[in-house]
Amino acid sequence: MIIHNLLLFEPKDAINFYPFSILHPIWNLRIGKFKIFEKYARLFPNSKLNYFGRNAHLSSFFAKYILNNNDFAKGNLLALNCSILPTKDLLSDLNRIFEDNQNGSFLIKFKGNIVGIYLTQEDFEKADEFSRPELLSNPEIDLFKKFPQFRLEKAIQINYLFDIFDFVGKMINEDLQSETEIESEKKYEGVYLINKSNISISPLANILPNCVIDASRGAVIIDDYAKVMPQSTIIGPTYIGRNTTIKVGAKIYHDTAIGDWSKVGGEVENSIIQDYSNKQHEGFLGHSFLGEWVNIGADTNTSDLKNTYSNIKIRIERMDIDTRRMFLGTLFGDHTKTGINSMLTTGTVVGICGILVREWFLPNFIPSFSWGGANNSPIYKVDKAIETARIVMKRRNKELTPEEEKLIRLEYERVISMEHR
Repeated sequence: MIIHNLLLFEPKDAINFYPFSILHPIWNLRIGKFKIFEKYARLFPNSKLNYFGRNAHLSSFFAKYILNNNDFAKGNLLALNCSILPTKDLLSDLNRIFEDNQNGSFLIKFKGNIVGIYLTQEDFEKADEFSRPELLSNPEIDLFKKFPQFRLEKAIQINYLFDIFDFVGKMINEDLQSETEIESEKKYEGVYLINKSNISISPLANILPNCVIDASRGAVIIDDYAKVMPQSTIIGPTYIGRNTTIKVGAKIYHDTAIGDWSKVGGEVENSIIQDYSNKQHEGFLGHSFLGEWVNIGADTNTSDLKNTYSNIKIRIERMDIDTRRMFLGTLFGDHTKTGINSMLTTGTVVGICGILVREWFLPNFIPSFSWGGANNSPIYKVDKAIETARIVMKRRNKELTPEEEKLIRLEYERVISMEHR
């Protein structure tokens, strides 16, 4: 299977990935050691990777990663909905489909929905329409209905942000299998490595004495320049990102992915932390998601199980969603901060740039720019929010790009308009 061009496109219902989707295209979601687009680049190393999504988010993504605008190479094209996770099972599915259909273009279905399209070089070149990403990302249009359809059978698709909690462990285990060298023989004084063959520690990482790294139920990957401080316990599958610090006595449980340049302490279970976010102190973070530049105050706790053990429902704006899950904590948007002793109820959703300092339990939906977190809290002025973001980012030698600022201001305008409805 040779793919010259790989196009990732966003799902139409990007709102289902709120609050991450406020500032990010969906392919920027961390799913283990890698983000979706990074893992696709590894699965298809010889393909020219292109993207199609919401215009403002696309511009912000290109600016952040210093990428050129999309341009296609000569040859064929495979376009995929980026909510299909880049797994070995997906490659197996695609290889099977190509063996069944070696000579022509085709549509790709999963669970009854069109999720991708393959175009031969001839089809890709013979009509200008085929080179327009907005068409390729909408393969249900009449132009493509003449193509045969093939089903993915082993693939994984995430339809909501919280779906990734079910698969992050699988992704980390696959990431370990793709490691070129597994560091398991190096002696770490006073460090207990359980099931060494399932542990990958970068030679540039620093593991201090009296730590336990337990890979008996899944892989543990500790990346470059990460630091694990004394008396910490890490249970796999878990990924610890580059330049990230695990604080003294931390308890990191299974199915957790912590991104780059973060600081994490206390108790964390089945959670995803994007880059540059801190949860340094005691407190429980369970079945939760932290966007970028989030700061969790000391003794902040997230509830991830209802006392009735019933399904958890969440609210996104005015949309109620039955997650059909027993465990779900809090979904935090970028640049949000909690005060000390904050209490977040089961299935809480928080937008971007919030300052959460309310006493007692916070409500289960907190819109962006909330100053306090209560239902009647004032709105955090956008200029002050951006000023704070610049201060925080400068401490890590990062700058807010004009494209990121535009997205923040667009969200502010949207929140203001919702307030006046």
